[in-house]
Amino acid sequence: MHNILVIDDEPDIVETVSELIETKFSCGVDKATNGLDAFLLVMKKQYDIILTDHKMPFMTGAAFIIATRTKAESQNKGTPIIMLSGFIDEDL
Repeated sequence: MHNILVIDDEPDIVETVSELIETKFSCGVDKATNGLDAFLLVMKKQYDIILTDHKMPFMTGAAFIIATRTKAESQNKGTPIIMLSGFIDEDL
């Protein structure tokens, strides 16, 4: 079974995306509602793919990706990460 991590500060989005993945693809899904909680998860568990929002409290999606890719203890340095967002950030 594949392991997916879904990160978004909007609980309805996390639940909708997670439910779709679980039912359509029979994957295990972990959820986080901010980048910091997600970062703690990627330090402990290997994921097959990560879906993240950009604009979140405590740690943005971009900061989460940088930390995941550079932290020595990260188990997900090479894991594909897809960033989805409803906001446009010119500095991204």
